[in-house]
Amino acid sequence: MPNKFRPDKWVDKKAKIVGRPITADNDIHMYLHCSLCLEDIPDGVSPREWSQIEVGFTPIGLQVWCKRHEANMAHIDFEGETHPANMQRLKKTLDA
Repeated sequence: MPNKFRPDKWVDKKAKIVGRPITADNDIHMYLHCSLCLEDIPDGVSPREWSQIEVGFTPIGLQVWCKRHEANMAHIDFEGETHPANMQRLKKTLDA
């Protein structure tokens, strides 16, 4: 099945998000972690530092994959619907 990922359907040509605002800032309220990684995490290492995940679009939606354990963490089915998304990357400013 071909990948139907079409960012142009979610963002207008000027990169203005259509509909309600979708932030490009980190607005995560609940993090996903591989349960196997959490069992193996070394002392003094945070789950964020230990994490080795890949996130990407699939033919049906979005998948979160643990690279360390070659295991699915989540696969979200969009059920054929397209959803607004902010695909912009914020530039980090370096302190002088």
